[in-house]
Amino acid sequence: MIQPINDNPFAGQGLSVFDHNLELPRHRWYEFKEGFSENLIHHAVEEVLSGLGGREPKLLDPFSGSGTTLVTSGRLGLSATGIEVNPFLAFAAKAKSAPGRWNERKFQHVLDKTLLSSQHEVRSPLEGVSTFTEKDGINKWLFNRSVLRGFTAIDRALEDAGQYRAPLRLALIASLMECCNASKDGKCLRYKKDWRSKGLDSNNLREAFRINTSKVMEDLTRHQFKASGLKLLEGDSRTRLKKLPKASYDLVVTSPPYLNSFDYSDVYRPELFVGGFTNTNDELRMVRLQTLRSHIQVGWDPTHEIHSSMIPPILAQLQEREDKLWDKRLIPMVQAYFSDMAEILKECGRVVRPNGQAWIVVSTSAYAGIEIPVDLILADIACRYGWKLRGVNVLRNIRSSSQHWNNLEEGVKSSLRESLIILQR
Repeated sequence: MIQPINDNPFAGQGLSVFDHNLELPRHRWYEFKEGFSENLIHHAVEEVLSGLGGREPKLLDPFSGSGTTLVTSGRLGLSATGIEVNPFLAFAAKAKSAPGRWNERKFQHVLDKTLLSSQHEVRSPLEGVSTFTEKDGINKWLFNRSVLRGFTAIDRALEDAGQYRAPLRLALIASLMECCNASKDGKCLRYKKDWRSKGLDSNNLREAFRINTSKVMEDLTRHQFKASGLKLLEGDSRTRLKKLPKASYDLVVTSPPYLNSFDYSDVYRPELFVGGFTNTNDELRMVRLQTLRSHIQVGWDPTHEIHSSMIPPILAQLQEREDKLWDKRLIPMVQAYFSDMAEILKECGRVVRPNGQAWIVVSTSAYAGIEIPVDLILADIACRYGWKLRGVNVLRNIRSSSQHWNNLEEGVKSSLRESLIILQR
């Protein structure tokens, strides 16, 4: 029986959090709360190197997010492929993987020209749309009109920035979100307490842009980076993986969406719309339909596949407590999630060379007081598809949601955990 390993060399190192990356070149261009540490990749690469006979490993991340695996690989001079379904995050990963080193004087010239030609605010097409700006009938809005108009002016000026455009545009979007009246908090946006009194305008945006572009310029012009072996594939990893050649990678390092009902296309909805990555709710829905079935934002087709003997008892317990679930669609979501992840694990096994490894960061989950050992179930599924389990290493304990916590009896309350599953072919 598979058991989590609490006493392991990876525990307590912060490998499952992105915070450590915010001081590192390129990673720091955009804060991505759901990412993992660059150090995780360092550990994984060091582990597989001994079995490659001096050959450099080729990496794969089927859930690229904002590109932690790609950026780290570029910083190490390695080749890597990432897959990402969210158009904004795919853009962020590509921008952070831009070739370096660049000429600082030319970069500064492009930046100065951009700022000079964008001094006058330009009306945004998002004014009056949803809650993006102030309008009749609402008392809260994401962006003050001046901020959004300042963004539009700079964004249009960047159309002439050539090869510098993507990194500068990412810096601009990061600056816009710093001037947003709300901040990300889990699966939603929460309005800042002092957003009204701050009265942010386009001048605040331009100042944030200057600060962020200085980081970009420093990283692009002063730090070594090998971009030639990096590739970002945009789309659904369940279908994209099938098109990759057999036995073409040595190491998978990834963190799939947790089974926590977060819809990341909703979490990053502001960026998707302000950046023009989606322009309508129908386009946003098309993105959602391609995401892993870890949320209930759209109606999924039911699945009846069972890939582990650990799944039916959990589904039965959830059925017994259905009246305590905040949405009855959570039960088929749980089953669909493991079906999707089985497909991912199977395809990763196909594209990884013999003796290659997979390092996967996941979290356990809980609904209506029923804990779901996601890490153990995924490890069991992987073994059924030819992977050898090297361990389910507990990285840290995390507090479960209040909805789950309140459904547990006193004396049996427990924390959820984030774990590192290490697999080998």
